[in-house]
Amino acid sequence: MLKLIRFLGLVSQSIFIQFLHVFGLVAFGASAALGWFRLPSWLVPILAVVCGVVADKFLDESAVADLLERAHNANQRGGFLIVVYFVICAIGYVVGAYARHYARGKGLSAAASKK
Repeated sequence: MLKLIRFLGLVSQSIFIQFLHVFGLVAFGASAALGWFRLPSWLVPILAVVCGVVADKFLDESAVADLLERAHNANQRGGFLIVVYFVICAIGYVVGAYARHYARGKGLSAAASKK
């Protein structure tokens, strides 16, 4: 149980680091767009792998390395970044789907109340 709590803490710190790089926000926005436009959910793992590989190969994390040293060391392993981006993309997909549902619900209820 303690290892699970530590792992979740490490993943949340790594998500924070990826959002500081702005690339995490780009991945979150892309996955939210997938959810908004009702694209198939099997695209989420594909987006997560692509973003994880791009972040591992092309992003320089030395600017925020001093902020969270343990999370930075974990981010240097490519497989861990794929897990981090899978969490980011899964949450983004759900947020996009709920945002579409909420926006459609507000639009329909506002139109119905005018009649």
